[in-house]
Amino acid sequence: MQKQKIIINGRFLSQRLTGVNRFAFEMCKALYRLNVDFLVVAPPKILPSYRTDFPVLRWGILSGPAWEMTDLPVYLCLHKRPLLISFSGLGPLCYRNQFITIHDLAYLENPSWYSKSYSLFYKFCTPVLAHHAEKIMTVSRFSLSEIVRRLSIPVDKIKVIYNAVDFSGIVPVRPANLKTEKFILCVGSLDPRKNLQMVVEAYNRSGLSSAYQLVLVGKGDKIFRMVGSAQINANQVGYVSDAELVWLYNNASLFVYPSLFEGFGIPVLEAMALNCPVILSDIPVFRELFEGAARFVNPENADNLAVEMKIVLSNPHIREVMIRRGSEVAKRFSWEHSAKKVMELFVSQI
Repeated sequence: MQKQKIIINGRFLSQRLTGVNRFAFEMCKALYRLNVDFLVVAPPKILPSYRTDFPVLRWGILSGPAWEMTDLPVYLCLHKRPLLISFSGLGPLCYRNQFITIHDLAYLENPSWYSKSYSLFYKFCTPVLAHHAEKIMTVSRFSLSEIVRRLSIPVDKIKVIYNAVDFSGIVPVRPANLKTEKFILCVGSLDPRKNLQMVVEAYNRSGLSSAYQLVLVGKGDKIFRMVGSAQINANQVGYVSDAELVWLYNNASLFVYPSLFEGFGIPVLEAMALNCPVILSDIPVFRELFEGAARFVNPENADNLAVEMKIVLSNPHIREVMIRRGSEVAKRFSWEHSAKKVMELFVSQI
């Protein structure tokens, strides 16, 4: 049997396809299309929602971080310590021949957004991995600067690998629990930094409720210190499939995303790729990635967001310009281009 040159940490295959796990999944698909010789080593229980063409080996008996810290390094040691790539966050602490991905350092920006156990775990593990790993990948220049500043990592050890969007081949499906035809969309977990309460307040102050419904997509997670208010829960449609998500982007009148902190913001790029005008919080990473293609608001000012929503929804010309510029921005990003950047990193390691 041919020896695999690269092992990819497949823990993401046991987790829901959102955020960092989508990055991992799409990177694997893109590397496979580029004929890279790799094997994804995953926990024994993989979610049935994943459909993979790339090679996957189920290994070990554990799950979650325990699998990543014990079962995975055992496999690596038994197979001559090959290069390991972790796209969705952590990797085994005791293994040095690896590339890791740090998407953001939100747990350092504001620990109160997360459960105490989650925050402490990442505060301990991330600096250790960052210093031990051969290379670090991150998803924006903003995140790169944060890693350098907060973790004291040399800048030449870090490579920016952007996210992208690919909904090709997906047939849109209307969510069964959606009861409206005209709506303002926001996509994000019940995570305090997503600023959903401010979205609800701005919507209530805007006077748009008679013409547009507010639709919030996403669910909570035990790692977040947030309980949805009655108003948030009333506007949520929960977790949706990719087919339903595409339908929502295609049919939304406006996408709002006033997040307090991001490493990238995949939903923003998704909305732009599917021709939905976007209003964003005025934070550095969004200026870096989406300048000129969105309208920006103070994420702590609900009145500011309310005014901007009314401006965009009442002005067809502004909407057309935003849609065109957003589409142009989305075309700058591709998984194949990002996968080639990853290949540049590991070509000297194997």
